[in-house]
Amino acid sequence: MERRSSLGRALLLIVLAIFLLSCLAVFGFLNSGLWERIVAYHDLLTDREWVRGAVERAPWTSAGILVALQIGQVLLAPIPGELTGFLGGYLFGATRGFLLSTLGLTVGSLINFTIGRFLGDQVVRKLIPCETYEKYNQIVQYRGILYIFIFFLIPGFPKDYLCMFLGLTTIPLRVFFVVSTIGRAPGTLALSLQGASVFQKDYVLFLIITAVSLVLAAVAFLCRDALYRWMVNHQRKRTCPPPP
Repeated sequence: MERRSSLGRALLLIVLAIFLLSCLAVFGFLNSGLWERIVAYHDLLTDREWVRGAVERAPWTSAGILVALQIGQVLLAPIPGELTGFLGGYLFGATRGFLLSTLGLTVGSLINFTIGRFLGDQVVRKLIPCETYEKYNQIVQYRGILYIFIFFLIPGFPKDYLCMFLGLTTIPLRVFFVVSTIGRAPGTLALSLQGASVFQKDYVLFLIITAVSLVLAAVAFLCRDALYRWMVNHQRKRTCPPPP
């Protein structure tokens, strides 16, 4: 009992200390001038006329920045792809944002594919988690192009690793180009539409697209292991000869 009571007091003191430190941090933040700057930047970025005018004044530069960001988010995992896709739709509208994002994602995917093809298996194994590598290997060793396409369609699937892994296979570059570009298109279009709908203040459309995307992502996440097993078993049935 004494141990429990002392442990409870210790936990209470820790919680109080964290609360007090948080209050001090918030107080210092609000009085440091940073809050006013953040509010000013927020007001500027939510000024639709200013945002669209800035893009139109430097169309090639702004388009190049978006394409570079999309390439970077394919090559560098810390850059969230959802944010860059949304940003493209917000700044350029659904159509232009989708096309520019697709260009950047395609270039980034081709770079990852080329890295896998030229660096070889030993290097790629160090870049891709072991479990992910083995799952890819089980599917791709049967040259299941249709299943690779399904992987690109699944929301939240680690497509960057997949592009690098596919560089190790005998899949032709032109086939990879078609599969990866078309497979990424639905997700990219959804993000572009979300960004454009927020810019146009069409929040009903934004909520509908977001809800559908979340449902699809949740289903894909919950069923990912079952999908892997089904793909492997189905491919084995097709490739293994029937018993005599």
